[in-house]
Amino acid sequence: MFASFRAELLKIRKRPATWVLALVWCVLLMMLGYVFTYSFAANPPDPPENQPAAVQQQEEALNEQLLDGLLPENLLENLFANGTFSLGAAIVLILGAMAAGSEYGWGTLKTSLTQRPGRFGLLAGKALALGVFIVLFVLLGLAAGALSSYGVALLQDAAVEWPPLEELARAAGVGILTFGAWGFLGFALAMLFRGTALAIGLGLAWALAVENTIALLPIDSDWWKGFRRLTLGENTSSVGSIFGDPNPAFGIPEPLVEPERAAITLGLYVAVFAAISLFLLLRRDVT
Repeated sequence: MFASFRAELLKIRKRPATWVLALVWCVLLMMLGYVFTYSFAANPPDPPENQPAAVQQQEEALNEQLLDGLLPENLLENLFANGTFSLGAAIVLILGAMAAGSEYGWGTLKTSLTQRPGRFGLLAGKALALGVFIVLFVLLGLAAGALSSYGVALLQDAAVEWPPLEELARAAGVGILTFGAWGFLGFALAMLFRGTALAIGLGLAWALAVENTIALLPIDSDWWKGFRRLTLGENTSSVGSIFGDPNPAFGIPEPLVEPERAAITLGLYVAVFAAISLFLLLRRDVT
């Protein structure tokens, strides 16, 4: 298993697509989480001439609130409570699909199995290597957010106060759970479809279309809310509320799931997706 892990780690590390995804993730977080918000809040459009003074004061207070949320002291609230970190879900889904499904397309999976790692050892090596890069992507996201918030503090000439180390460690754990669930979803889909193209396509369709539609449908019933509490997207957004309430300026609805329960659910998703992947590899032909 350890030899398979080292081989898979080398394979993922040597793939240019891995580092392209890492770069896209960092740029996406910095642009959507900080640059666009700061540009809007620091340079608001001119108000209409007949706008009431009370409305203008409200908009100015809102912009000030947006700018304060970008400062280093509010790093974790902006990344997790406001949903900025969940932007990377689609990125790690692609990474997970590539880690599991690429060898089907290359035709090298049978060759790997003839080297006697065994199917369980081969899958364990792939899963562990994916886990290492999930941790790396989480750390890159935190670093990109910290760098962006520090830049905002310099532009605003504000004091730089970072969250405590224990809060940063807890944020890393939340990020690993979130990215782990989405990464292993892509991993399981690649095993199911024996390749990357269909796994990535259906995974992105679910993440970007179906999950968003489920969250926005105005169905006010207990059974629908119970169903939403089980979805991956709802638990991804709810687990971030452990760092505070979302900024009202972003119009994010209140989470339906307690953050502790959401963390447990995401951990169960990781285990279920890994178990499905193992079952598929053990019970089916590799071709």
